Amino acid sequence: MYQKILVPIDGSEHSKRALHEALNIAKMTAGTISLLNVLNRSLSFNSSNQPNRQDKAQNTTLIEGQKIAQAEGVSVETLQLEGNVIDQIVKTAKEGKFDLIVVGARGLSKLEEIMLGSVSHGVLENSPCPVIVTR
Repeated sequence: MYQKILVPIDGSEHSKRALHEALNIAKMTAGTISLLNVLNRSLSFNSSNQPNRQDKAQNTTLIEGQKIAQAEGVSVETLQLEGNVIDQIVKTAKEGKFDLIVVGARGLSKLEEIMLGSVSHGVLENSPCPVIVTR
């Protein structure tokens, strides 16, 4: 059923809940999880090419998510991309032929939500596969 599950994460409580929901589904279906973190440089205030605090925090988010999945015995891979968050999630789901996306209702950035609209809403509107939105 849901063998390949994509979980966009940003370190927010909602994305952590999405990860736990995805882990429950993966355990029931013997599925695998791909954790995706998207860095939107257009909202970053660091103009240099040097990694900034946001980059390091996002790497930490992926590592922590990977450790949680491995502790639960679920096969996991991590992906980090740059660009528009919604576009990258949808593109990854299409190209990777994912069966399911599990996403948090809200993320860390209120500014991004105001400027770009809700990520979960955008993913729901454009996804090539079923989407579960967690709160």
